Amino acid sequence: MKLNEDDKPHKELNQSFPLITAKPNCTDFNSLLDYLKNHQHELKSILTNHGAVVIRGYEVKTPEQFQQVGLNIFPNLQNQYPGGAPRHKVAEYVWTASGVPSYLPIAGHTELSYSPSDKPAYILFFSPQVATSGGETPVIDMKSVLLDLPEQLQEKFAHNCLVTKLFWVSTQKKLFDVRLWKWPWFRDAKSWKAVFNTQDKDLVEAKCRDAGRQTEWFTNDNLIVSCPMQAISSHPITSETIWTGWFPSFHIWGVCIEAWFVAKYQRKFRSWLVFFILFLITFGQICLEKLIPNNRKYRVLDVAFEDGSDLSFWDVYYIVKSYWQNTELFSWQEGDLIILDNYRIGHGRLPFTGERKVYTAFA
Repeated sequence: MKLNEDDKPHKELNQSFPLITAKPNCTDFNSLLDYLKNHQHELKSILTNHGAVVIRGYEVKTPEQFQQVGLNIFPNLQNQYPGGAPRHKVAEYVWTASGVPSYLPIAGHTELSYSPSDKPAYILFFSPQVATSGGETPVIDMKSVLLDLPEQLQEKFAHNCLVTKLFWVSTQKKLFDVRLWKWPWFRDAKSWKAVFNTQDKDLVEAKCRDAGRQTEWFTNDNLIVSCPMQAISSHPITSETIWTGWFPSFHIWGVCIEAWFVAKYQRKFRSWLVFFILFLITFGQICLEKLIPNNRKYRVLDVAFEDGSDLSFWDVYYIVKSYWQNTELFSWQEGDLIILDNYRIGHGRLPFTGERKVYTAFA
């Protein structure tokens, strides 16, 4: 199944990203640890030159083993996740991948792109159980994304910072927001107490200040956090000019636009149905905001330029289109690990069927 020529991913993963494969008689977990011990410099060089590496064929079966692999490569793995994605911690340095329902896509992005001071340099993924169908991970070249954006859009982002906003409730509850849709209704919005692992508002404000974020409290203790970010910046190691991996779901139309590209790619009834439902919810949410003054501030995610002007529907469309044009779809095999340079390479997730388990760690 293919997209239109302008929209389809250009490559298969193994054409450009290195694949480290276990030798037939050296597939056990200790062999992998030995390999990593003896090839540290080579592995870091691969990540610098290619931005990603896949490790396949070794007997990695549990989150704890994945954690051990991660610590062998990056002793500075993070044990806190300051983002708002729906994750669960399963080991000291390991979380589940985003718990978005299987029928929904996750648009391309770099992890914590909206909070530059918190952004990890690398992100690691591990899958002990693959989906029956679908569930590929889009691997996105952010340097090429920038080059493929219309020149007018490049100019626009070069001279304007973005401000992303996250709305966190005091106690978990369901909100009418397209980003929270979960059949047959909506899932709970995440509370700031769960995000920051504290009930101390002063501590939350201090953490946000240190990260360059601004806070706005409501009388019911709900919270809006504003995060300024550059859409275009330089890679901290190679100094290449890159797109920073802004997450399209911050825009009200972002999930719907992503679902459109997914439906064109998968060409399945379920994908088109999901797109249609997301379109109706998005349209309804926008209409509701026009009827109720100031209701926009209760969006769980939002974005605008620093001067207060909005990104247009077409701004977001061309960003998502460029993500798809510079995507390589990674099809998982059981036990696979993939390591991404979180500045140069973005990621996402396609809808899937069956059971799928993916874990992640940050360095």
